[in-house]
Amino acid sequence: MGGDIIFINRFEEKKLLDEILTSSKKEVFILYGRRRVGKSALLKEVSKNKKTLFYTARKISKTEQLNSFSKSVGNFLNMGNIRFENWEDAFRTLFNYSKRENIVIILDEFQYLAEKNEEIISILQILLDEFDDSKIKLILCGSSISFMEGILAYKNPLYGRKTGSLKLNPISFENLKLFIPEYNYHQLIETYSIIGGIPYYLTLWNGKTDLFSNIENLFLKLGAPLKEEPYFILYQELREPAIYQSILEALASGRNKINEITSFIGENDSRKIQPYLKSLINLKLIKRITPALLKNPHRTKNFLYVIDDQLFRFWYRYIFPYKESVDLNEYGNVLDLIENDFSQYVSFEFEKQSVNYLKRRFNLIEAGNFWKKDVEIDMLGKDKEGKIYAAEIKWRNKKMNMKDFYNLKNKVEKIELNVDYFILVSKSGFEENLSEIDDNIYFIEFSKEKGWQDWHGVKR
Repeated sequence: MGGDIIFINRFEEKKLLDEILTSSKKEVFILYGRRRVGKSALLKEVSKNKKTLFYTARKISKTEQLNSFSKSVGNFLNMGNIRFENWEDAFRTLFNYSKRENIVIILDEFQYLAEKNEEIISILQILLDEFDDSKIKLILCGSSISFMEGILAYKNPLYGRKTGSLKLNPISFENLKLFIPEYNYHQLIETYSIIGGIPYYLTLWNGKTDLFSNIENLFLKLGAPLKEEPYFILYQELREPAIYQSILEALASGRNKINEITSFIGENDSRKIQPYLKSLINLKLIKRITPALLKNPHRTKNFLYVIDDQLFRFWYRYIFPYKESVDLNEYGNVLDLIENDFSQYVSFEFEKQSVNYLKRRFNLIEAGNFWKKDVEIDMLGKDKEGKIYAAEIKWRNKKMNMKDFYNLKNKVEKIELNVDYFILVSKSGFEENLSEIDDNIYFIEFSKEKGWQDWHGVKR
């Protein structure tokens, strides 16, 4: 796969940024999103034919940062080896120049610039107000989602100065076929369960080889490019990574309740791990989930934590527990384990993506998993008219049958819920006698050739 893959399905984002950079007025734009999602590559693409200062901040001291920025400004303005005494002088020089010529200033990994130099945001506010007639294009880009969202908050000095913002999300599963056209939809859901929709990871995936060869090449072999990827991200973003490692391992192994996580990492008080969970949530690596259709989900004690990033879930389930063997290049047993367990692993992603599909297909305003005591339902949903939907979702090499339907119906009756529509979603189709069911029911097959589609010939 070539580097151009990063720009597949980014047409709207490119158009928006092109409009920002070619406008006839001053622009302050905030671009943010998780690491590896393609922010920097996108900005380099749209600014490549414009007079642009592209500065990427690093985790270095205040003095080093100012010296590095001074050097970049000096090169950009042909001022030679200049060293600014403070940040205001540096930015004022750029704003003054912008009165003579339209320029683009891109500050990448902006959180590293502003976290240690808190005055920068206020300096930018002052200069943006002072140089009201400037046509400067200022792009602030960052991968710390909580920090960048803080810039958008009402109390931030830049609030009211920005002219636009965009959170760059991973590529959705619906668009994965554009990236790996060689694969059928079953192979695509398997791939997505491993690397998600991160463009950088997609550039590494070889659609001309099978799934397990890709796993071996990307995660297991000596020098494999994703062998240390979660380590890299955690060490970039967090202190005390060892505790985060243990939390993620607990979640990957199915310990999703707060008391289970606390016990797994050797703590007695769950309050001690709350800050760590919050940090992982802010990084969009995990999320807190509650049963669907609750009236007050924020008040319930019936909640779980789950890994919300496909690569992290795969890595902490299959690589991290056997890291010593992988590092010694003795990974044969690890690959066997993955192959034997993989169908069960993929079923979680298939369920998640099926719920997303059902939300679109039936215009549901709420939808998600449901659990209560010994009852688990793959999806409960509600549309804007208040109609209730219940779904059973199966990733298995066997047709769904009458038993699957009655299992779903029994679970619904057990929680005393009045359901308007039942839905069965199957990887492998349906037995013909299901068409005899009198209830309001939809049958949706996830075929290799077309993905999700209604099972034809069944009355609805």
